[in-house]
Amino acid sequence: MTAFDAGNYEVALAELLPLAQNGDVLALYNVGITYEDGFGDYAEAAKWYRLAAKQGDAAAQTNLGHMYDNGQGVPRDDVQAVRWYLKAAEQGNVTAQFNLGVMYRNGEGVPQDLAQAINWYAMAAKQGDPFAQSTLGVMHRNGEGVAQDDVKAYMWYAIGDVNGFEGGDILRASVAQDMTVADISLAQLMAHDCLSSGYADCDW
Repeated sequence: MTAFDAGNYEVALAELLPLAQNGDVLALYNVGITYEDGFGDYAEAAKWYRLAAKQGDAAAQTNLGHMYDNGQGVPRDDVQAVRWYLKAAEQGNVTAQFNLGVMYRNGEGVPQDLAQAINWYAMAAKQGDPFAQSTLGVMHRNGEGVAQDDVKAYMWYAIGDVNGFEGGDILRASVAQDMTVADISLAQLMAHDCLSSGYADCDW
């Protein structure tokens, strides 16, 4: 186990800095993690994340976007948050895809666009993200960016629940109150087909 993995951040920093100063992208990212999680120095973390992000590291791009999103170590800037989330999301980073969905849903850093929100949530959902899956359930339940559909809402709540979304059972029970037994059975079958197909057959 390395000093970094063991949480010995002072030793880890001494090991990582020479590599990072030579441009090693993983070391750059891990120096950022060390400053953020080990020392709580968000400004220094943002500096190192930016160096890794500029080399195309998706995890660093996501973390830098999160820092702009929350004003940690940098001034809060939703436009910059979207910029970095998008770079990471286009590389398939699931957290960035979900966060980009949030930005489009709320109109933060971009004009509100529920169709784009659905698109990015769906990309994250296809990678098994339970937060994205449950959010798709909410949007189908409320008719946000899609036609209101309790069957699809139940389906996504069930899938998110299977993947560990806390409170998924409560969401599923809530929508079930407004559904027929036949509709619940259909939603359960759809959830099964979606999961068993590796998210290929989810009635997108």
